[in-house]
Amino acid sequence: MNEHEIIELQLDRKINNFLKIAKFCPFDYPAVIIVNPFVNGVPAPTIYWLSCPHLNYEVDRLEAESNLISKLQGKLKSNPKFKNKMIKTHEKYAEQRKSLLSAEQLAEAKSISEDLYNTLMNSGVGGIKEKEGIKCLHTHLADFLVDKFNPAGEIVFSKINWPDNCQICKERVDQFESSSN
Repeated sequence: MNEHEIIELQLDRKINNFLKIAKFCPFDYPAVIIVNPFVNGVPAPTIYWLSCPHLNYEVDRLEAESNLISKLQGKLKSNPKFKNKMIKTHEKYAEQRKSLLSAEQLAEAKSISEDLYNTLMNSGVGGIKEKEGIKCLHTHLADFLVDKFNPAGEIVFSKINWPDNCQICKERVDQFESSSN
């Protein structure tokens, strides 16, 4: 089974803009992937996707059971050091996205709309335009795991971390391979 197929099992869906794996989990399965930010006229400003089923579940749970997004937004307003690091995080993310786009992709995006072009060029983590907020904890965690710079993602990771033992991906792969024989 190839990496792309494993990622589709992890995400439980097809993915047509996969570029490469950015981070593996301690159990040697993809944890974060990089996707092409603009394919066939479709934008995907979230370039780092959390593919690890365990971390996705834990972040889902964290979002549902806590008010962490609100707390992080409050921290953005009250803590200048945190805010400045988040601004730098958004700038780095936009630069990383730009590095994945070809001149042809940028020209196509601009021909579709100026807003689309500006989103691909300037938006921050997860495509956020208003950098005074926190969008999705999944994308902040994915960015942190790749770059170790995102302070919101670092806080998320400190609350969930890697499990001591995880068989989710192995079980999905084994089940898929046994059902296709």
